[in-house]
Amino acid sequence: MVPRSDIPRGEPCAPTRSNILLVEDELLIRMMIGDKLRDEGFDVIEAVNADEALAILKSPVRVDLLISDVRMPGSIDGLGLLATTRADLPNLPVIITSGHLEPRLALADGATRFVAKPFSLEAIVEAVRAELGTNG
Repeated sequence: MVPRSDIPRGEPCAPTRSNILLVEDELLIRMMIGDKLRDEGFDVIEAVNADEALAILKSPVRVDLLISDVRMPGSIDGLGLLATTRADLPNLPVIITSGHLEPRLALADGATRFVAKPFSLEAIVEAVRAELGTNG
């Protein structure tokens, strides 16, 4: 076998991009957040409700951070998703977003961070960076 000369030797591999699971039932909000996070260098997996998010979390797909709204259709809401995630993946960072919930309630239930709606896209990016320990 002839060694290939076009493969760089001794160079570190590019760091793995973080996978963010974004759970938001409002299509436009989900698209805006997803696009912004992708522009910032993150990989985003989108789910329209907690049921879909749970299926993703139980799959072999690696998830480094969960962002979830609270109020959404399906068999459980965002707080139910948070409770299940805490039971199954206790170390997974979880950002809860809501315009109807007291931040202290989400944090008491195990969220690592709360972002109140309405929020700026920059606020979401800042929260994600803080949770993942990245600076850009």
